[in-house]
Amino acid sequence: MMKKILLAIGVLVALVLIGAGTAMGMATHKINKTYDYVALPNITRDSSPEGIARGEQVFRAVCGECHAGGGNTKPVGGRMFDFPAELGTFYSANITSDMEKGVGGWTDQEIARMVINGIDKNHHFRPMPPFPNMGDKDIAAVIGFMRSGHPDFAPEKAQPPRSELTPPGRMAFAFAMGINDKGRTEPVPVPVKAADSVEYGRYLASSVYDCTFCHSPGLESSAVKMQHPETLLSGGFEFDLVPLGGEGKLLSPNITMSETAGIGKWTLDEFKHAMVTGVTPGGFILRPPMPKYRYADDVELTALYTFLRSVKANDKAVPPPTGGRPKAEPSADPEKMFSSLGCATCHAPGKAFEAKLQGAKGKAPEEVAKWIRNPESFKPGTQMPTYESLIDENNALALAKFVLGKTGGTVSEGTAP
Repeated sequence: MMKKILLAIGVLVALVLIGAGTAMGMATHKINKTYDYVALPNITRDSSPEGIARGEQVFRAVCGECHAGGGNTKPVGGRMFDFPAELGTFYSANITSDMEKGVGGWTDQEIARMVINGIDKNHHFRPMPPFPNMGDKDIAAVIGFMRSGHPDFAPEKAQPPRSELTPPGRMAFAFAMGINDKGRTEPVPVPVKAADSVEYGRYLASSVYDCTFCHSPGLESSAVKMQHPETLLSGGFEFDLVPLGGEGKLLSPNITMSETAGIGKWTLDEFKHAMVTGVTPGGFILRPPMPKYRYADDVELTALYTFLRSVKANDKAVPPPTGGRPKAEPSADPEKMFSSLGCATCHAPGKAFEAKLQGAKGKAPEEVAKWIRNPESFKPGTQMPTYESLIDENNALALAKFVLGKTGGTVSEGTAP
């Protein structure tokens, strides 16, 4: 009997290994194949003033953080941290107008296909989350902005390394997330833009800003996650904090209207404030990779809130990251503020944006204090949180002097913190 059991186990293990090998072979084939059969969509840039303005709004909120990142605005590509490290090493592409390294030699339709399918000019798959349900008008607007002559898209020769997928990464992109090889044959309309429209809010959350992908568990696409109301927006998507200079893993928070585990106690104004400034009603700082939606307008933010209120509340609590979440605690001690306000999360030695702190070197403390309270007034679209509601001018000035001391910047006698 024992020999029969061992034989059965051996056969089962062999079948599993054969199946795994077959699946890996299929995944590798799907990742590396040429997708020359994916048709180009009939989308042409919208170069109207309204189209360019809308295109910038979408680009800054959706594309810029991946293709520029790190507080930059030129989309020259770089290292991405939106997926667990176990899936591979990911780099976004240079999408400036450079004819060789960027997308200057691409047609509008080829850019549109890249957005929709993740298929490049040479018919190859690139491991980026596609936006198959983004409306034609919004895609046309984004391309219009990219081709508007804006200085951010001036040719750059930078060429990031190609993304490298691990075996689990190949399996995830080939099967779990799926490669979208369905060419768009019919135009996708953009719902009527209205603050009280659940439909428009759903469109923004699932097809433009992709809230549903990052704030729902699993690696499936937003479209698939939308089909599971029991887990939709309940949090749990895993981010690796180590490449960002952090420790351990970060699980995206629950943003359903649960009053115990989600954002059910947030008012509309508090939601808008958090989305734009990066500061929650409880004084917690929204840390990367969560973007600040500084270019989203009032109607969009209200529609998003309207949609969130329509989603089934989920009371499942998501564990905080290692070390907890930064919470603003204004203090007379600027070193404590540097930590509690979350500055250390990005700018402390060894952190992702340590070098950015050097930008304050040589500036007057009063100017740095104004930057700390309202960074977006100096650099529109910046991903640095707005601290105006958390610290007054005196505390900001003390923090500014502390920051200048860390940069080696000159602080006049008697003003050191």
